Amino acid sequence: MKCLLVALVLLFWAPALAQAAAPSTAMTPTPDDRAKQWLTLVDDNNYADAYKQMGASARDKVSQQDFTAKIGGERTPLGAMSSRTLKDVKLAKTLPAMHAGQYAVVRYDSAFAHKPAAVESITLESENGAWSVISYFIN
Repeated sequence: MKCLLVALVLLFWAPALAQAAAPSTAMTPTPDDRAKQWLTLVDDNNYADAYKQMGASARDKVSQQDFTAKIGGERTPLGAMSSRTLKDVKLAKTLPAMHAGQYAVVRYDSAFAHKPAAVESITLESENGAWSVISYFIN
C-alpha cells in the first residue's frame, strides 16, 4: 500500500515539480530560431529592420548607414538565397574581445544563386532573457 501511495504521488506531482524546476522558455526563441528570424530580414533586403533588431552592443559599434552599406555590399553579389541548413550551434560564456555573458554562435551551410557553397555565422548575445544578433559573417 505504501508503494502504491508513493507511485501515485510521483505520477501526479513529478510533472509539476519538473515544470517548477525548469524555467519556461516557450516564449523565447532558441538561438537558431532567432538567427533564422533575423536572416529572413536580411534575405528580404530589409537591412533597416535587421539593424533595429540587433543587440544594443552591436548597434553601439556601427551606425545603421554603415551596417546597411556593409551587409548590402556582402549579400547583393551573392544573389538570392537558395538553401540554408543548420550546421551547428555553440554556446559560450565568453568570446574574444567581449565581456563575460551568454553567447551563441549559430552556423548554417548556405547556398546562394551566385555562391553555391557558403557558411553563414551569426553570433547572438542573451540580453534581458532574449537572444539578440551581434554579428554576421559569410565565409
